[in-house]
Amino acid sequence: LRNRIRPDFKVFTGNDLAIDMVMYGSDYLLGLSAFAPDAFARRDAMWAAGDPRFFKLNDVLQYLGAFAFRPPVPAYKHSAAMFLKIQNQIACSVNHPDSPQRPETDTEVLSVIANDLRQLLEESNQ
Repeated sequence: LRNRIRPDFKVFTGNDLAIDMVMYGSDYLLGLSAFAPDAFARRDAMWAAGDPRFFKLNDVLQYLGAFAFRPPVPAYKHSAAMFLKIQNQIACSVNHPDSPQRPETDTEVLSVIANDLRQLLEESNQ
C-alpha cells in the first residue's frame, strides 16, 4: 500500500532483533547489516523477487542478530569485530577497551554462522 500511494515515505526500524520487518513493508537502518552487507543485499533482492530462499537466509541473519545483540547489548560491537575478522574483512577483532567484550568462545558460534551464510550466498549464485 505504501509503495503504491507514497513510495517516497520511509518507515525505518532499528530493531536488530526483528530483521524480518522488511516483510511487512518497513525500511531499516540496522547495525546488524554491517556484519554482512552482501548477505543483506542478497536477502533484500530475494524478497523483492519473491524468491523462497529469502526465508532461509533471513533465518540465519536473524540468528546472527539474536546472538550478537544479546545482553550486554553494547558488546555487539565486539561481536561485529569478531565476525568481520572471521570473514577476513578486518585484521583484528579487538575493540575499544572501554567497550563491553564478548568471550573468545563466541568465535566458534560466529564461525558456524559465517560458514552458513557463505554457503547460502554461494547457493544463491547458482
